[in-house]
Amino acid sequence: MTAATPLPAALTDRLLGDAAWGVSYRVEKQAVDPSGLLTSDDIRRLLDASLLKWPYFTLLKHGEVPTVSSYTAKRDVIGHKAAGFADPRAIGRHMADGASLKLNQVGDWHRPTRDIARRLEEIRPVAAGSYVFWTPEESRGMLPHRDAAHVLVLQLEGRKEWHLYADPGQIGASAGLDVDAARPSHVFTLDAGDVLYLPHGWPHDAVARDGDSLHLTFTLTEPTPEDLVDAFLRRFLDDEHNLVHHFHTRPLPARTSEVRSALTGQARTLDGTRWADTALQTMREAIG
Repeated sequence: MTAATPLPAALTDRLLGDAAWGVSYRVEKQAVDPSGLLTSDDIRRLLDASLLKWPYFTLLKHGEVPTVSSYTAKRDVIGHKAAGFADPRAIGRHMADGASLKLNQVGDWHRPTRDIARRLEEIRPVAAGSYVFWTPEESRGMLPHRDAAHVLVLQLEGRKEWHLYADPGQIGASAGLDVDAARPSHVFTLDAGDVLYLPHGWPHDAVARDGDSLHLTFTLTEPTPEDLVDAFLRRFLDDEHNLVHHFHTRPLPARTSEVRSALTGQARTLDGTRWADTALQTMREAIG
């Protein structure tokens, strides 16, 4: 981790250590220095004079997504018309009407964010995605929802009021919008420098208060059973070279018998660490 990272080891241990991981939400007040991370002025410059393209950014207003063409434009790039570039004036109009600007996979193009994501992957066996939400005053981008991941939030600018809906019947494994938002279980506000941890599947939403809000979110996704099965098959196909490349020489009954035996043997002997590492590598490659 670079020296500039705003996440001290003591903080990550309190939020992501074995004693805290998956247990309950936690807020750490004034725990980080956001300097060196993205600011709203940085984002204005990126929108005005960069090659940032959709889907690296999108707009959200109470869960609704405007038509992409309503906030993007074409540019002439070496004589070729290319679509999907940010139209800063159109984005400004949408935000003036209450839409949040969401920057996706920020670690792909912002080194300090990428450094934090890599550090989080060193701490926990997860694939870390990174997103920035710039929300106008008294607005929210997303409806109450669950993420199929643990969530770490760094408040960069402004204030945001969070509502959690953490009754046992509402916490779940899958992402979704089927959240009863009538009575929040917890309500609190994050100020610049605050950090929030949410366990996997805790329903939530958030509203900007007293001005615009800017926060950085990391989704920390552990391998699912499907990810592990995919990794198992990937290892199987890598290890069973003779079976994979010479199956055409066997009649079908023999082929199915050999595959069954090989799968059973692989399941008995495959090292768990190697198996999990394969799943994580695939997930992290997919995120970028």
